[in-house]
Amino acid sequence: FIVSLSSTAVVLKVIQELALSESPHGRISLAILIVQDIAIVPLMLFIPLLAGVSKSSIPVEMFKLIIKGALIVIVVIVLARYVIPKLLFEIAKTRSRELFIITIVTICLAVTSATYFMGMSVELGAFLAGIIIAASEYSGQTFSSMMPFRDLFTSFFFISIGMLLNPMAVVNDIVTIANFSLCILIIKIIIITAIVLVLGYPLRIAFLTGFALPQIGEFSFILAQIGLSYALLSQQEYQLFLSVTIIAMGITPYLIKYSPTLVDMLLRLPFPATLQMGFSYKADEKVHEMKDHIIIVGYGINGRNVATAAKSIQIPYIIIEMNPETVKKEKKEGENIIYGDASQEDLLHHVNISSARILVIAIADRSAIKRTIVLARRINPHIHIIVRARFVGDMKELLELGANEVIPEEYETSIEIFARVLHYYGVPRSDIEAMIESIRAKGYAMLRKLHVDVYKDLPIAEIDMQAIRVCANSPVTGKTIGQMQFRKVHKFSVVAIKRNDSIITNPGADDGIQSDDILYVVGKREDILKAVKELRLSDNATSCQV
Repeated sequence: FIVSLSSTAVVLKVIQELALSESPHGRISLAILIVQDIAIVPLMLFIPLLAGVSKSSIPVEMFKLIIKGALIVIVVIVLARYVIPKLLFEIAKTRSRELFIITIVTICLAVTSATYFMGMSVELGAFLAGIIIAASEYSGQTFSSMMPFRDLFTSFFFISIGMLLNPMAVVNDIVTIANFSLCILIIKIIIITAIVLVLGYPLRIAFLTGFALPQIGEFSFILAQIGLSYALLSQQEYQLFLSVTIIAMGITPYLIKYSPTLVDMLLRLPFPATLQMGFSYKADEKVHEMKDHIIIVGYGINGRNVATAAKSIQIPYIIIEMNPETVKKEKKEGENIIYGDASQEDLLHHVNISSARILVIAIADRSAIKRTIVLARRINPHIHIIVRARFVGDMKELLELGANEVIPEEYETSIEIFARVLHYYGVPRSDIEAMIESIRAKGYAMLRKLHVDVYKDLPIAEIDMQAIRVCANSPVTGKTIGQMQFRKVHKFSVVAIKRNDSIITNPGADDGIQSDDILYVVGKREDILKAVKELRLSDNATSCQV
């Protein structure tokens, strides 16, 4: 039990730091971790049965275990669906952050105490409390409120684990500990790789997932403590377990970081094509007939948009996707999509990349992106390769590997943000588009040292546009724009007038102003506010301004 679980805390943090959450092996790893975390409930219930603390027979104890498990599931469902949401709703209506946090802590303590008095572990109660709260619509607020406590208690947890370790026991038995650590890592990598292969994924994804999950998890410490209390583990075995677990956890970040290189080395071995391509892969001979087509790798938002555009102008295309469910669903809808790993040379030959015109790579797995670029460029030196990347720092390497264009997400996001900022400050759209083209032409470095001479002396931050309603008792009512001399006297310009449901754009000097008109004016903010006060005769001038 204690060796089978992997570390959600360690793996999740490393995957997030390396931006692998959207990669195929990242998603599979997280799914496996969730299943393992849920499995902790029956494992905790099963340990007393292994210890033989009851005088009843094994069938009787198994029946009791099933009853306990069923009761726990029923209680969790009732609390999660009917009790806790109503309670938290009433607490949320008070708008008291302190009361909300106290209520969450009280729920956790209550569930933990209930499991303890039922003869089960407090750790199981804490886990069930988390499930109950997570099932409510207030889980987001709970998570944000408990975030500081999470980091604090996680630190305490791992510090306490380190304090349990006897350094002298490690020194005296270092060879045994090293051998056990190596054996556990290798065995878990093999088992997890086999499981992912059975699910139909290619060998490369299976290996990457295996290298992500060979460590022993934090819940294993809880199981080990329970086993120690039931005398299922000796103190020496417990020390060996602690040593092996800490070593495995320490190796995990490096194992995940360098796993693409290790996997590429392993894939040089002569594995069968069925394993390399995945059991879900099925050849489709009609793909070989395509010429001058687009190959789209990844069917996320970017890949879907490219496919839609290609379909609308009748450009032939083929999609390569790693998610079997997505492939199955899209095939039923008539999409030209196949399952497979584009970083495999055989698959690229299968989609006739030698006759393709464009390769669009829109996946999150950086190692797969690099391998696909190298293979595609070697097979078809003339193909135009467009790559979606996460960060600007990836551009140089991908271009050097053979990509023709690299579109970093943060690069395009920054352009869109600054374009909207300039638009808000009144910069003409044509000038904004010219700047965008200049930035894209010269690369991302242009954005960091942007010099646009035409705007360097323009105080656009001081310019504002406001909408002002004309009150009935205002001195401007019944006057024309020329009579009021807004530009000369009040230093702002009237660019439009809204009257009922119609709008007068670019009004002239002879256009009159009526009560309840809305004037759209442009000028310095302080000049507009000063004029608003001067042109209102009533005390409720504020209510006239929109």
